[in-house]
Amino acid sequence: MIGFHKIHGLGNCFIFFEEFNVDLGFLKKQEVVKILCDTSRGLGSDGLVFVGSPRDPKHHCRMQMFNTDGSEAEMCGNAIRCVAHLFDQLHLGPDPILIETAGGIKEVSFVGVKDGEVFYKAQMGKAILDLVSTGELVAAEKRKPLDWNGREFSPVYVNVGNPHAVIFIDMPMTNDEMKSVGAWLESHANHPRRINVEFVEVLSRQEARIHIWERGCGMTQACGTGATAVTVAGIEKGKFDSQVTIRMPGGELTIEQKKDGQLYMTGPIQEVATGTLSGSLINRMARTAL
Repeated sequence: MIGFHKIHGLGNCFIFFEEFNVDLGFLKKQEVVKILCDTSRGLGSDGLVFVGSPRDPKHHCRMQMFNTDGSEAEMCGNAIRCVAHLFDQLHLGPDPILIETAGGIKEVSFVGVKDGEVFYKAQMGKAILDLVSTGELVAAEKRKPLDWNGREFSPVYVNVGNPHAVIFIDMPMTNDEMKSVGAWLESHANHPRRINVEFVEVLSRQEARIHIWERGCGMTQACGTGATAVTVAGIEKGKFDSQVTIRMPGGELTIEQKKDGQLYMTGPIQEVATGTLSGSLINRMARTAL
């Protein structure tokens, strides 16, 4: 039997598998990931997350994440809070919990419980603003103007474990427009490794409303790294103070940037269900993975 946990952070929902004493590599195949994330054929989620033993014994666990299209993601702010909760529940983990990700080591601490939701604070590291050096943005001389239906976009580029193009909008955009622009920007030639996109409405120096197009997923209810990237971009542009409430369709996160550049994200998670995959589904996915 293969057990799973379904947990969401602000509506950003993931399926979690424990991989401490078992190899679940066949579940990481692209077509298998698509099946499990599908709402009709699988469990329905914004991605799969595998939680296993760390490579460095000084850390507590390691997370590996896959988007709904089967591509692997470096990091996810909402998912990492869920990983901390899962590790704490299963292993009575210490506080804080040190989690290895493809985007670096993240420290997550328990904050408290309110209205059935469990709050965690995640240390997100320092942002990188030079995405050319990371290979996620082409050099300025090769960059094409981002003109869309007569409207030119000038994103602020931020990497907080994964790459983001933050767009401060000066006029309203419909959901359909954001979907079209998000899909276009994700795979634009300027972004050789694809990119996440945030559309930002600044409400005050301490508050913003955003919508998110996630690389490999599409429009999502919330994004922890996206909220963090928006805060960094707003501070860089002089729009925000050092602590900002980011409002998203699924709820809100508090993001804080310390004087040394370290970023912290605080927000809730909610466990939805636990269960086991059926034998017939496992057999089907095993055949698909061949």
